[in-house]
Amino acid sequence: MLYLSDVILPIASPPLYRGAVRVEEAEVVAVGRAADLPPQPGETVVDLGASTLLPGFINAHCHLDYTKFRGSIAPKQSFTEWIKTINALRRSFTTEDYIESIAQGFELLAQGGVTTVANIEAFPELLPHLPVPPLRTWWFLELIDVRARVNQDQMLRDCLSFFEKHTDWLGGFGLSPHAPYTASVDLYRLARTCGEKYGMLSTTHIAESVEEHEMFSYGRGPLHDFLGSLGRDNSDCGHGSALSHLVEHGVIANDCIIAHLNYLQDYDYELVARTGASVVHCPKCHTYFGHAPFPLKALREYGVNVCLGTDSLASNNSLDMRSEMREVQEFHSLGDREVLEMVLLNGAQALGQTGKLGQISPGSVADLVAFAHEPASESSSGSPEIDPYRRVVQSRKPPVLLLVHGRRIPLG
Repeated sequence: MLYLSDVILPIASPPLYRGAVRVEEAEVVAVGRAADLPPQPGETVVDLGASTLLPGFINAHCHLDYTKFRGSIAPKQSFTEWIKTINALRRSFTTEDYIESIAQGFELLAQGGVTTVANIEAFPELLPHLPVPPLRTWWFLELIDVRARVNQDQMLRDCLSFFEKHTDWLGGFGLSPHAPYTASVDLYRLARTCGEKYGMLSTTHIAESVEEHEMFSYGRGPLHDFLGSLGRDNSDCGHGSALSHLVEHGVIANDCIIAHLNYLQDYDYELVARTGASVVHCPKCHTYFGHAPFPLKALREYGVNVCLGTDSLASNNSLDMRSEMREVQEFHSLGDREVLEMVLLNGAQALGQTGKLGQISPGSVADLVAFAHEPASESSSGSPEIDPYRRVVQSRKPPVLLLVHGRRIPLG
């Protein structure tokens, strides 16, 4: 199959004008100027015309369970109050509600050009009831033991059994100790052990709110008191940051994706850099909660891999990664190519898929998206006068093409 487009953004290499991408089964085998890649005998050619073809977007942090929560929770002054509200809402939903929510989430992701998502699954019992996911999905099973201890051995056996029977699901599986205030160090150790033994990734929320920061750094605040009332042993609080608490126990490594990391002590930057973990920033969720400015510049200066995600529709109004890119540009001096690289190259690195996802190159997976644009006049060099990276970031319409593993995904 040969795909032709006015503009191709391979991301890991310069743009191509009047370009072509050859796909065989699920793999990109060639990319270049259309003049240099003529169709082979009998090859199907798809001419996308006035469009920009690039790798499918990677949403590095999402909760598809809560898609149907959109607009249900007004922004709260207190993160603790937001937690109470979402927990009450969770209890009001049925199994069928959550299955519908996941399906709706996949549709919204596809309409925004996402081909890969890192999804936190709060209800692992839903998985056997789901159809084969339409997008490449890493399912991170959420672990919480703030109220009751988890039967780790049984849970792990069940998870591995499910994973082994669903090798046709694109993506992968992993564990997600929810956060240091809801998951014990034992659960983090379990995730770390699985990473070492089975090659599974892990993800977790750390330092999301100022209340979590107060809880661990100073042993006080509304989150500290609320969890104490539920019976949490808060003896691990007041001795340092939430991140340092976990790093000191050796449970954060380079196969971990840390969501948020909004509130850090000065010593935390070196700690996270030393672990090799990736960080995922969720710009619109950040704005929704009114958090302090995200320390993007400092994290990047320490060499931390920072990618982007949407979080859930319980704290966002969209699952469109272009909207997240525009949001991060509102608060940080980032160019259009830079924010696309955060979504694509950095997202692929976080998932351990460098060279496979987030770029178009021989050997990469055929996860592609194309957005139509108005035919533009050209400069004397033959390239469009409109910056092609900016045109993608500023686009609002659904894709004209979405490929996952070489298969075209229908777009409603």
